[in-house]
Amino acid sequence: MRTKSLNNAKLIIRVIGNKHTKEIITENVFDNREQKYWTDERIQERGIRKFLNMEDMKETLNWNLNGNSSKYQFKWRQGTKDCTEGVVYIFD
Repeated sequence: MRTKSLNNAKLIIRVIGNKHTKEIITENVFDNREQKYWTDERIQERGIRKFLNMEDMKETLNWNLNGNSSKYQFKWRQGTKDCTEGVVYIFD
């Protein structure tokens, strides 16, 4: 999927992956439709704060956010010795 089409995602989610525990935690959610970030309370309410692994993250995000799993996109961005940052794109 090209970068231009990634801007059409309804939600853009930044996650942090712990390289030692393999746990993935949501850092923030940007709603492209409303052009604003979700509150921590809303993230917790939607059940998308923590994930066991990559597959759990994909299934949970698409299910809880009414995403189209065939259009789901994920990219690891940058990392340190202990953690890696990733970005998830959720589409209708």
